[in-house]
Amino acid sequence: MKYGKYNDLVEEVILFSKNPQINERQSVFDRIIIINDFQKAEYLAYEGVFSGDGYNCKYIRELEMSEVWSKYYTIPEDERPKGLEEILEIISDNVRGNAFNSIFFNEVVADLNNCAINRAINGRSSSFFEDLFEVYQIGAIPCGWEGDYPEGRIVAYKIKE
Repeated sequence: MKYGKYNDLVEEVILFSKNPQINERQSVFDRIIIINDFQKAEYLAYEGVFSGDGYNCKYIRELEMSEVWSKYYTIPEDERPKGLEEILEIISDNVRGNAFNSIFFNEVVADLNNCAINRAINGRSSSFFEDLFEVYQIGAIPCGWEGDYPEGRIVAYKIKE
């Protein structure tokens, strides 16, 4: 198994990055807020500050990912998932050719890469990254946060159909 004991979960994210299959039946709807205003989504993604602590989207993602890497370094070296460094390039190439190739390209690639790495280390146990992946699976793009982090919900942009 290329990416360790959770290889199939990692491969699911990689496959999704290549050929996104939208599934409106995800359970994430009660844990997110959907917006349809592109300008608001862009503002939230790049300039918005959430909570009294001054957190923005990038900081929240980095904070969550630091917990994943902390766990990675507690795993004995011979048991750590392999090949994680190549996932970013694979996902980046995949996203260039699909519906998520947009102004949010870098965020989509980073999120899906982080989802795959999280799965390689934690399986499905980290709810933040699983929630992000489910947001993408409903055809939306995470762009903000409502509430004081870590309490609150993900705000996601979805084009009106």
